[in-house]
Amino acid sequence: MNNKLKKVFWIFSTNVEIPSDIVGGILPADKLGIKRVVFLHNDNVVNFLDLHCPKLIIINKCLHSNIIKLAKYSRDNGIKVLSVFDDWHFKPTSEKQKKQFYLNNLLAENSDVIIVKSNEAGKIIQNNIEMNYCVIPDCLRYKSILTINKLEKIPQLLWFGTSSNHDTLFKGLDEIELSGLNCNLIVVTNITKDLIEYFSLKKYSKINIKVIPFSEDNLLKAASETQIVIIPLIEDEKRYVKSSNRIIDSFNFGKIVIKSKSNFMSEFDKYCFCGDIGDGIKWVYSNENDAIKNALAAKEIVLKKYSVKAVSEVWESLIEKNLN
Repeated sequence: MNNKLKKVFWIFSTNVEIPSDIVGGILPADKLGIKRVVFLHNDNVVNFLDLHCPKLIIINKCLHSNIIKLAKYSRDNGIKVLSVFDDWHFKPTSEKQKKQFYLNNLLAENSDVIIVKSNEAGKIIQNNIEMNYCVIPDCLRYKSILTINKLEKIPQLLWFGTSSNHDTLFKGLDEIELSGLNCNLIVVTNITKDLIEYFSLKKYSKINIKVIPFSEDNLLKAASETQIVIIPLIEDEKRYVKSSNRIIDSFNFGKIVIKSKSNFMSEFDKYCFCGDIGDGIKWVYSNENDAIKNALAAKEIVLKKYSVKAVSEVWESLIEKNLN
């Protein structure tokens, strides 16, 4: 372990290991040997700082106002504060988002460095509060799977994600249905009442859909049984501040990726088919060798740039810069 990191603490707002905390904080913290601390709404700020005497803290996500107290008191006492912001698009659509964005503003005001997951997210922050930012992407979470080498006769598709992206799934399904292609699709997600109701009312004549609840084991099993990941996208504010993890995980699974044409994560476009999802499936089957070559090249890139080791090295460099 780097001796400089002994006085660095990675702060989390909840005992629940939410996905963004895992890939954006827990994995790199553990790789670097940085102490992880769950700081709850009733914890004492002064006692914590007096006990641990940190030189720098990293706040992974602010979920309650006590984190703001911790950040402010830390800066007032010469402790560097690095804060990570997820999904901050400044246009709240619910009371929960209004509260979260209010906390984000307060945390930003009490931070030395703002970290985001993508350039798109950083530009939105800069345009709204005129603060500079650093980009550190999420790291790969799952084990790698061998890249496919031959397509099945009937397209074997995978979509995975949370309920916040179910609207994009429906968009992709409609595009596939209009293409007239027979396909098998596995959906790995948190199964909501709205999702069950949607599939009870909406019928697809060409798509055989299997929905399974999200878990790491279920996702890895589904990935091993499929060949193409579909990532339909909708152009709106909340999508621009998302992490790239679905795209990089798909490449790490060794899959061909079909995504909607979008400015979001455009650096990956040369490795995907970008456009209508149905058209993408047709293109893949007409250009099988090129599609597989793209998947191989993309996997090499994500293993090099987004591995836990690679992302942790970016974090280490930023931390050392702010400790000096």
